[in-house]
Amino acid sequence: MKGFAKIFEAIIASIIVLASLTFFFVPATGVSRWDSTSLQVTADDVLQAVYLNGSLDRFVKTDNRTQLNSEVSGMLPKNVDFSIEVSGIPNDIIYVSCVDCPSSDELVAMLSPLNFQYKNRNISMRIDPLTLSSTSIPSETNILFFLDKQGIIDYHAKIDVFLNNGGSIFLLSDLTQSDVQGVIGNIFNLSWTGNTAQSAHFEDVFNPNKTSHYAARYYANLTNRTLESTASVNFPVDASGFHQNGVLANSDEKNIVVTNDQRAYARSNFTALNNKGRSVWFADYNRADHNAPTTKAIDSLVKAAIMWDSGERFKLDVIKKEPAPIHVKTGIFVFGEDPYLVELTVWNVFF
Repeated sequence: MKGFAKIFEAIIASIIVLASLTFFFVPATGVSRWDSTSLQVTADDVLQAVYLNGSLDRFVKTDNRTQLNSEVSGMLPKNVDFSIEVSGIPNDIIYVSCVDCPSSDELVAMLSPLNFQYKNRNISMRIDPLTLSSTSIPSETNILFFLDKQGIIDYHAKIDVFLNNGGSIFLLSDLTQSDVQGVIGNIFNLSWTGNTAQSAHFEDVFNPNKTSHYAARYYANLTNRTLESTASVNFPVDASGFHQNGVLANSDEKNIVVTNDQRAYARSNFTALNNKGRSVWFADYNRADHNAPTTKAIDSLVKAAIMWDSGERFKLDVIKKEPAPIHVKTGIFVFGEDPYLVELTVWNVFF
């Protein structure tokens, strides 16, 4: 009997030990990803459908937000919301704030006409003066435009915030060696080498890795040229054209207009701050008569550079939207006169 009792006690002890161990082990349960997978498939199908039926390209070219949103909405479940973003082509409306300009008249004269067509798309440039010392940057502003280089130094902190939020800046000004070796040189990625008097031209109109390709493409459209013909366009550096300057044309993808002896008269920076924001520095030029052929040509070059500087990224939402924390995204390249990317972001309204 004693032996049986000991065996029974051992069994009871084992049960108690096993029962206590269950406290430390939580049964593993698999998390289903079916909802997000189903949503991803739906988003892919919807974007493919509006692309294949021709609606996507047609509505992007005409900036028809209402029709595009209506068509996409009709294909998605009622409990799903979405946002549509286009990148790779100029914004349909480009908001330019001219910082500390007495008026916007001079900038308007450079960029006129402000409403124009780019490859069957209507583009509008909205120009407004901005006193940055006392006024906040309007939320819709794409570009802060400076005609006074001192403003880049005075508002350096505000510019950094603007760039970090994806904004762009444009400086049209002559520079000195000390300018290039300071704040201005850092923001616009400039180096100094010494003045030259050679005429300037697009660095490379055919390489899509370089900003010069996009500026030349926009310039060709604005001046009724072909892209190929812009390769032979020369911008004089003399009393009627660009002022002499000594900014170095660095061996990178950021030059827009250069001379044969490697001076730059327009340079871009597409990673102006923390890999965000765009900036363009543009040498000053003779602007006494905007009807003079040379001035008109450089005015068109300014306009082309602003089209690139605008960010080439915009939303086609009817109202401003922010995606839910949990969302899926799909994209498609549209290969037309200019290739561009359309991204559709979708999310469940109740998540």
